[in-house]
Amino acid sequence: MKKINVAKYGILPNTGELLTEKIQALIDRFRWRGVELYFPAGAYVLSTIFLRNNTTINISRNALILGSNNFDDYAKLEEVDYKLYQDVSHSFFNCALFVGKNINNVSIIGKGMIDMRSVWDENNVNNMVHRGAKVIALKECTNIKIKDLRIINATDLAVYLASCQHAEIDGLKLKVYIDGISPDNSKDIKISNCDIISGDDGICFKSSYNLNRLDTCERITVEDCVVASRCNAIKFGTESNGGFKDISIKNIKVRNTRITGISIESVDGAIINNISIDNVEMENVNAPLFIHLGARLRGPEGTKVGKISNIFISNLTAKGPYKPYKTVPWNYDSFKKNDTIQYPWNNGLPITLQELNEKKKLPWQYTCNVCGYKENMLEEIYLKNVHLELEGGIEEFDRNVREDAGGYPEVFVYGKILPAKGIYFRHINGLHLANVKIVTYKEDKRDDFFFDDVMNRRFE
Repeated sequence: MKKINVAKYGILPNTGELLTEKIQALIDRFRWRGVELYFPAGAYVLSTIFLRNNTTINISRNALILGSNNFDDYAKLEEVDYKLYQDVSHSFFNCALFVGKNINNVSIIGKGMIDMRSVWDENNVNNMVHRGAKVIALKECTNIKIKDLRIINATDLAVYLASCQHAEIDGLKLKVYIDGISPDNSKDIKISNCDIISGDDGICFKSSYNLNRLDTCERITVEDCVVASRCNAIKFGTESNGGFKDISIKNIKVRNTRITGISIESVDGAIINNISIDNVEMENVNAPLFIHLGARLRGPEGTKVGKISNIFISNLTAKGPYKPYKTVPWNYDSFKKNDTIQYPWNNGLPITLQELNEKKKLPWQYTCNVCGYKENMLEEIYLKNVHLELEGGIEEFDRNVREDAGGYPEVFVYGKILPAKGIYFRHINGLHLANVKIVTYKEDKRDDFFFDDVMNRRFE
C-alpha cells in the first residue's frame, strides 16, 4: 500500500475549494496497489468519495474534513430495480461522504474531525424527509476499520454498514442528528469505546431487505460505550426482516434518552435469538427497557410474525433525576426550530403553549414492557440484578391493555401508562427474574410488575 501525504500532490487545506475530484483521482490512480491518504492539519472540503480496495483515509489530529455545504455536490441516489420495503434511507448509499461497495480492507481513521455542517436536502429531492448525506456508507465490504474520529452535524446515518463483515469501530465521538452507528445484516462486528449523542437512535441494529434478500445481523459485540439519544440509545429494529443473533452488549452508560435505553424489536418477521446485555447504567432515561414482538410485517407477501427467544439482561440500573436536558435536534423540522431542549413532558410532538403547561403536570416516563405476540410468545427471557429507580406518581390506571402489535414499534405502542410501575409482561413462555427491584420517587399505586399470559415464571 502506498502512503501519500495529500499536500505533496497539491491538495492543500484551508482554500475553501471542493477537493472531491482531486482526492478521487488519487484513490483511483493507486487502486490496484492500495493507498493510504494522509490529511495533515487544516480544513478540506469534500463531497462524495468512492473508496476502493485497500484504501485508508487517515485524518490527522488537527485535520478537519468538511462536508460540502452544497447538497447538490453529493452523488445522486443509485437506481434499484427491486421493491423497497425498508425506510428509504436504508436503501441507498451513493449520497454520502465516504462510500464503499464490494470492497476489502477499507479504513477511515485518525484523531481528526468530520463536520457535515448540518447540510439538509432542503428541497427533499431524495424524498427522505429532507435528510442529507450519510457520512460513511459501506455495502458488502469486508475488513473494515473506523477508528478514533469525531463526527458531527450529520443529517443522515453517520456510520452505516450493510451486509458487511469483519469490522472494528472504535473510539468514535459522534454528535449527529440521525442514527449514530447502524449495522444492517452485518457479521463479526466490534463496536467499542464510542461516545455517541444522536438525535435519532444511537446504536441501531437493522435487518432489512435493502439488498433485496433476507439476511441477519450476527456475532456482534458492543462494549465500553456511552450513548445519549433523542430516540432510543441501543435498538434492534425497526428494520427487522431477517433477524439478530449472538449479539453481546456490555459496559454501557446510557444518558439523557427520550424514549428507551434498550429496545429489542421484531416487527417484520425477524428471528431474534441469544442476545446478552450486561452491566448497563442508565440515567435520565424515559423507559429503560422495551422488548416487543409485533406484526407490522413490512416485507414481501407471506411475511410472518417472527420470534424472540433467549434474551439475557443482567446488572442493569436506571435512575433519575428525571429532568430537562440540552441535546441535539432529532430531525429536519426539529433543527429548523432550533429544538435543543428536551423537556420530560414533551416527546417531540407539536404542542401549544397551553398544552405544554398542562403536560408539565403529567409523568414523563412510559412503562417498560416486555411483550410477545398472542400467537407467538416470547421464550426464555432472563432479567438478573435489574434495579430501576423510576419517577412513579401514578394514581389511576387501566388494567386492560390493548392488543396492538401492528403499529410502529415504540415503547408506547400499548399506551403510556400500563398497569405496572416497573415492567409490564405479556405473552411469554419462560420468564426468569432474579433480584429485580423497582423503586419510585413518587408514590405509585401500581404493583412493581404485571403479568398477563406469562407461563413458566421463575423468581429468585
